Amino acid sequence: MDPLKKAAEDKCLSFETIHETLKESEILRDESLKLTYRVNPLTDKPEAAEFSSGRFRINISANVSRHPVTDECINQEPFEVISWQDNSFHLEEGCETPPDSGISRKVFENADSSIEYLFKQIAEIQSRS
Repeated sequence: MDPLKKAAEDKCLSFETIHETLKESEILRDESLKLTYRVNPLTDKPEAAEFSSGRFRINISANVSRHPVTDECINQEPFEVISWQDNSFHLEEGCETPPDSGISRKVFENADSSIEYLFKQIAEIQSRS
């Protein structure tokens, strides 16, 4: 199998637990929260989700954890939750990555821990509204 395709499939498979939990969550009934998924073009399956509420954004994603050829563990914490506020930082020309001071980033070993943290972040945003 093509290593790029295998990595994409593994990432989407890892995200599947998160996707199912989000679909079943009561939190999605809050109309002030908008949810969008980032779909991997090689698999046509979601690999990340982004919540937005006003100026607040929270992204949860699964990343590659094992090398697609050797199956060696290359990332022991493949799940990531990133949160930020729109206009809380300014990108320099030619720079696509925001500065660390403008975002909150936390990584996790498993999907359940990342989901738990995501829900805490969403509750915090909702309490500010």
